[in-house]
Amino acid sequence: MRILVIPHDMQLGGSSINALDLARTVRERGHDVWVMARPGPLRDRLPAFGLPLVEAPAEMRVRPSPAAVRTVRAAVRRLGIDVVHAYEYWPTLEAYLGAGRPGSRGAGGAATLGTIMSMGSLPPYIPPVPLTLGYGDLYDEVRAVRRHATLLEPPVDTADDRPDAPDLGLPEFRARFDLPAGPPTVAIVSRLARNMKQESIERTIDAVRALDPHVPDIRALVVGGGSAEDDLRRRADKVNADLGRRAVVMTGPLDDPRAAYACADVVCGMGSSILRGMAFAVACVVVGERGFTEPVRPETVPVFDRFGFYGVGEGLDPAADPLPGLLRELFDDTERRRELAAWSRALVVERVGLERQAELLVTCYESAIAARRERGALPRTTDALGTLGRTVGFKAAERVRAVRARSARGRGPQVQGSSNRDSPVQTQSAGARGKGPAGA
Repeated sequence: MRILVIPHDMQLGGSSINALDLARTVRERGHDVWVMARPGPLRDRLPAFGLPLVEAPAEMRVRPSPAAVRTVRAAVRRLGIDVVHAYEYWPTLEAYLGAGRPGSRGAGGAATLGTIMSMGSLPPYIPPVPLTLGYGDLYDEVRAVRRHATLLEPPVDTADDRPDAPDLGLPEFRARFDLPAGPPTVAIVSRLARNMKQESIERTIDAVRALDPHVPDIRALVVGGGSAEDDLRRRADKVNADLGRRAVVMTGPLDDPRAAYACADVVCGMGSSILRGMAFAVACVVVGERGFTEPVRPETVPVFDRFGFYGVGEGLDPAADPLPGLLRELFDDTERRRELAAWSRALVVERVGLERQAELLVTCYESAIAARRERGALPRTTDALGTLGRTVGFKAAERVRAVRARSARGRGPQVQGSSNRDSPVQTQSAGARGKGPAGA
């Protein structure tokens, strides 16, 4: 097959890393794979992965982007693409509009496959194409209304992500960031984003303060960069000053954070970062939004099967945060922590190893191509018009919300709103979707 992959972006985030890992693994299975990408840290990996670049428009101020649609259409024609695989909301719509135009590939265009790893219900503009979903709750919701939907959990390259990998460079990492072996270490590897991420990172930093001196010399290792980095550095500096030692270490973004996982005793966070921590045989705690806190252990796996390694609680009283207590339990019981670490790696290898997920993805490509051949040109045209209509309606509603939010801010802070969202339209509260047994 000839495949064009369109990641969400080229920043150091889980969805885009997954996209490239799957793309290179599919290529290694004998398929021709191109990647359409804008500039960003991950784009530098394409040559080493043997993935040719299709240059994406540098700026896409309007979504769906007409320039992106034209780029997809031209690539499909020039390269003879069979299936376009896009990640997340707007890229999936742009892929559909560009790839599906009759004449793009033979008489009927190329097939489109969308992959959604984001939390929440799908926005109304997602086109009628086969989808893979990253967690069980969303899969069940979509499968109830779409024939072509597949559960494809985030993959983990368990060959590279393992504690005994020969190229970790752990001694160099410890020397670079002055991290001598010995002190108990909690690591969090994440985009330092205000949305979704900041709360969990702040809580991890605060947990180190709360556990001193109960867990002697405990430290937090924070890896990543983003919009909340300055706020988090100020918080880390205050904790370090209060404790009189370097208890919180912030490395900034790292192209290869594997050594951070390898030197951790516990990994906190959410999503793909938790899966990678598990692959490194480390005990993990999912720290989500609004106080959600749940250790990864056999009895909590059903929760994460439903909602991904993420959760939304019912609110947090900072004075009663459960995270310090959970971490203290793990550090106090070394044998139990090691048991959980070994079990965690075995689970990841069995369920979401990269080779296994790539094999499943290839079957999704084949199904998407077959599904497109089943449909005629008239249904596709009707579907496209309907999708565009829903997109216009969505954008209009967003504009109304933005105007109302600006007006409300002018009158006072009692009403809040947002604009220019690239987020899902919730059909039920986040708390209802993300509840876990202990954190909600």
